[in-house]
Amino acid sequence: MIKKNTTAIKTTQAKLEVSLGGYSSAGIKPDNQDAFASLVPNPAELTAKGVVAVIADGVSSASKAAEAAQISVTQFIGDYYATPATWSTQKSASKVLSSLNQWLNAQVDNKSGYSLQWLTTFSALIIKSSTAYIFHVGDTRISLYRQNSFEAITTDHQQKQGPSHSVLTRALGADHRLQVDVQEVAVQAGDVFVLTCDGVHDYIPMQQLKGQLNNISKESTSKDLEKISKSLTELAITNGSKDNVSCLLVQIGATPNRALIEVERELLNKVIPPALAVGNKIDGYQICKVIHNSVRSHLYLAIHAEQKEPCVLKVPSQNLTEDSYYLQGFIREAWLGEKLSNPHVMKIKRGSENSQFIYHICEYIDGQTLGQWMFDNPKPNLAQVRDIIEQIIIALRSFQRLEVIHRDLKPGNIMIDAQGKVFLIDYGTALIASLAENNDVLTETVPQGTLNYIAPETLLTLHADHQSDLFSLGVIAYEMLCGELPYKPMQRADMNAQNHLTHDVKSRLDNYSQWQYRSIRQFRSDLPFWLDMVLSKATQADPKFRFQAYSELKVELSMPSASALEEYKSQPLLQRNPIVFWQGATLIFFILWITAFIV
Repeated sequence: MIKKNTTAIKTTQAKLEVSLGGYSSAGIKPDNQDAFASLVPNPAELTAKGVVAVIADGVSSASKAAEAAQISVTQFIGDYYATPATWSTQKSASKVLSSLNQWLNAQVDNKSGYSLQWLTTFSALIIKSSTAYIFHVGDTRISLYRQNSFEAITTDHQQKQGPSHSVLTRALGADHRLQVDVQEVAVQAGDVFVLTCDGVHDYIPMQQLKGQLNNISKESTSKDLEKISKSLTELAITNGSKDNVSCLLVQIGATPNRALIEVERELLNKVIPPALAVGNKIDGYQICKVIHNSVRSHLYLAIHAEQKEPCVLKVPSQNLTEDSYYLQGFIREAWLGEKLSNPHVMKIKRGSENSQFIYHICEYIDGQTLGQWMFDNPKPNLAQVRDIIEQIIIALRSFQRLEVIHRDLKPGNIMIDAQGKVFLIDYGTALIASLAENNDVLTETVPQGTLNYIAPETLLTLHADHQSDLFSLGVIAYEMLCGELPYKPMQRADMNAQNHLTHDVKSRLDNYSQWQYRSIRQFRSDLPFWLDMVLSKATQADPKFRFQAYSELKVELSMPSASALEEYKSQPLLQRNPIVFWQGATLIFFILWITAFIV
């Protein structure tokens, strides 16, 4: 067992703290067509999804008003937390609202066949990290009370018809097309979000409202918030409200420290083990072989006493104990690995939760890196390369569906087993939409990835999306075929100590025109002429002119489009086939020289 030379990581804890309390009643009406709901999830979901509070007011003229309101608040919360943990808040909420709206709009009476009116207003508040995300349809309202200042955040979707009457212009279920107001608001400790229906906010003057909200303090509990919500609804009735009355209060007790990184919380009380040797044991895993040692990490072939199949343990190097960027990526790699399920992505999971050590348990792949395969196959045929690229695309599509950008595609991060199956094996620098929204993670100030495979837009602006991964894939395809890169290689000397492009290099590359594609036929004249157009488009420096989808690259590698062929034919001979051009030019010069000599 490992008992010495371990490295501890000192941490402090900070987290999002939210209290909620609400109240709803029919008021003077016989039925209550309002509904509200909220959920504070477990810690893992709190990081990825946040806290949700929603309120809905069924449209009173609709036949299924109460049902629409009730199902909207409960279904939204359930479906929102069921979306992939990697999705951004806006994508998750928008997808759920769209599906919910379509379901409400499609309800019909089974006997008559007539459409039913499942209509409701809807306002959702999602608190994640230090940001509030607001999704709003109708005339329910979300307001913010901060330091004795009260402000309505949402806008009522109403149209005035006379001095005292208005008509609702938007509602869930009203149309198969849904228009939702979306906002983001930075939150602070002490903020109180107030979710109300029109039966409340239309009947309480500002002074009375503030008088009630002033009763909220740092020590207020959910019960206290319920009492204040009830007081507000009763005040609305006293002031003449003839509608249902509902109020939900959301108090922010604390927000994650913006300087505190996620990895610090994850590694609380854990240590990095020392370099291991064959025969060592860690948490029941016996080290069978040292696969790889570097200044960044160690890889060990291991087997557990209770398991038949070998695995690979990935352990961060003790040299990187103070490298928060690397450790943050290391933790996220395992978190993401547990969310990914694709036959072409190496399986990764965290070590035992009860372990004192930090490490990953990775799927063992008996094969070689793509870099080694390229060394062994310096002139592969197009069919071989096409097969490998198509398998990588399958893996990258699984990343794209989860709103994840790999950001470090290169031959060393791809493996091929003895049967020719391809795997992505490293995603420690992956950009995960849901976690990128959090304010308690380190802000990246340098491009992530390996220099000559990083997309130009990432080098210049740090921006990365799936087209950036597509660029890297195009570079890999080019290199597999000819052993060269499509652009003049950059050197480490082009980067300064902080991994930024040096000033003189960046001044040369201040626009995409500085990346000059090199025809692959300079290096392999046996390849089909149209392949240049495909690879050139895959590795276009400006993403606007790059393939927009992986499917385009896949199709064009097998069957180039007519437009690509026409574009190729329209190019000057010097660009289409520089070898033939210079051979012809040399012949012409020779003939002219002979002619001049004879004359």
